[in-house]
Amino acid sequence: MDNIAERKDQIMSDIERALKIIKFYENFYVGLNGNAKKYLKCQSAKYKEALLNIQEVILPSIKETCPTCVEGCCKLYEAKRSIYMAGAVGGFGCVDYLLVRCDTQLPDLCCENAENNLCLFFDSGCTLPADCRSYECIRYFCDQLNNKIDMQLISKYLEEAESILTDFSIRRLVL
Repeated sequence: MDNIAERKDQIMSDIERALKIIKFYENFYVGLNGNAKKYLKCQSAKYKEALLNIQEVILPSIKETCPTCVEGCCKLYEAKRSIYMAGAVGGFGCVDYLLVRCDTQLPDLCCENAENNLCLFFDSGCTLPADCRSYECIRYFCDQLNNKIDMQLISKYLEEAESILTDFSIRRLVL
């Protein structure tokens, strides 16, 4: 069942569910009080710094590699990869969504992209600001990028981002 056409119904169903989940995350964010937002803002700054550190290292290779890529990593489903993006809009879980949404209005979703097996934040590249990517996306590197990037340095920054996500307390947002 590697054929996209065969998976289209599943992808569209998963996207509908993912849109409901992202709406839930947004409603949760909007309902946060002052103390919760202070905590979120502090953690968000750390997460976004880690993302920008990653972007600084990978951007030269991305600019060189991605424009000529024929596979594309911003697909909802790709048989050759283990990543499946239709289950979460932009690859976001609750915590990384809250961290990037904290002080940033995210771009509008392009829901028509789902029909073409593309991420809803894609338009000739990612429409999300560099410091507002999901952990799922920021940790994925194709073979070409893996060969061009200092993965030892990237691993350090990815560990920092993952640590922020792991240590984040949803409980502090609701108490």
